[in-house]
Amino acid sequence: MRSAAELLKARLSLMTRDFESRKALFAADAVMEYVYGAPANIESPLISVDAIAKSVKRFLNAVTDFRAGVPTIRAIEGEDAVLAEFSADADVRATGRKYHQDYAIYLRASAGRIVFCREYFDPTRVIAAFAD
Repeated sequence: MRSAAELLKARLSLMTRDFESRKALFAADAVMEYVYGAPANIESPLISVDAIAKSVKRFLNAVTDFRAGVPTIRAIEGEDAVLAEFSADADVRATGRKYHQDYAIYLRASAGRIVFCREYFDPTRVIAAFAD
């Protein structure tokens, strides 16, 4: 059974390589929150693996060459959860702009699946890269 740290690493490494395997990391009723997503018109919360997959797929279809850096991961004592930080880069198809983001994530696992994930990012960077 994978730990929260292992699930986080797999979530990042499978993002562009094997989307179906990435989707399988989540529990069917998983919840994803993009805390600062509203200014960039990013729906949140997403409830269910299908809603999460649809949102991620939309992002991946909007970019090319997505690259996530190696995360710094800190375990949360007493539960199967982690706090992680990483940077990512991509090229935005519609605008031709570069997208760079620094992420902070809280991820909680249960029974070897992601059950909750909360992402923090700078929405102004999303707007600057994606807006027409």
